[in-house]
Amino acid sequence: MNCLSRHLIVGMTVFAAGSAMADVTFYESENFTGRQISGRESMPNFRALDFNDRARSAIVEGGAWEVCVGTQFDNDCTLLQPGRYPTLGEWSKRISSARPASMPMADMRHSAVAMRSTGGIVFFESENFAGRQFMIDEPDANFGRSHASDRAQSAIVEGGAWEVCNDADFRGGCRVLAPGRYPALGDLARRISSARPAYDARSGMPRDGMHGRASATLYSGANLTGRAFALGGEGAGNLDGLFNDRASSLRVERGYWIFCSDANMRGECRTFGPGDYAQLPSDLDNRISSGRRISNDYPYAGSPNWR
Repeated sequence: MNCLSRHLIVGMTVFAAGSAMADVTFYESENFTGRQISGRESMPNFRALDFNDRARSAIVEGGAWEVCVGTQFDNDCTLLQPGRYPTLGEWSKRISSARPASMPMADMRHSAVAMRSTGGIVFFESENFAGRQFMIDEPDANFGRSHASDRAQSAIVEGGAWEVCNDADFRGGCRVLAPGRYPALGDLARRISSARPAYDARSGMPRDGMHGRASATLYSGANLTGRAFALGGEGAGNLDGLFNDRASSLRVERGYWIFCSDANMRGECRTFGPGDYAQLPSDLDNRISSGRRISNDYPYAGSPNWR
């Protein structure tokens, strides 16, 4: 059995054990139904998997994936960011090859604007997805007019990342929630009054008003892999129920940040400037419980040196 065949999973429903390890799963029908294939490594020829031009929906976990119309990553290509794609739109029934976007590539001349999954965010009145709930799939500037503000204590993000804010009109303390399940919203609980997709659907770029904002992203695996948790605005004083003691690597996109092993910026703490940190120092590896922005711009010429 070759390496591609080992990743082939066929069935009418998701094979849970396989999906947990896979970075991408393609489905033959929309809304994640029908035959499926899952993989963590390059799939240069869907014909070898008997899945050529069949994918109509997909789930991407971990890093982004490049998908192409031609085999061997040729012809038109685009990037699928982590998230759930109940329909692949114009790429439906056209994909013939796919590979992790983080792997070394000979060139990216075919890559188009990254696709971000459509979908929404479901808020629950109680922790662990209990109590009354409501879902939004477009910007909502004031929960007080449309739903009940300051009630959400847990959430499920089923599409691309969402920006949630304490005040109406996307003001006050704001945070970006990556796709995933949040059984407890920590310091956001009972404080959310507005929410909107963090990225513009057409351009794939941060929504107007978010450009240049200091931000950092924690990753559950080394080398910026695994589940991602984005922090915007001021950060988080307590990651319990969100991403506590899970981070093994870190990317600081802009700003000067401090991360600590205990809640409320206590315990072992270290500062991070812009850049990728493929492996966290041992005293913070899988131990980060809080983090916050110190300033919008890193004040020194180089990144921190802890030795």
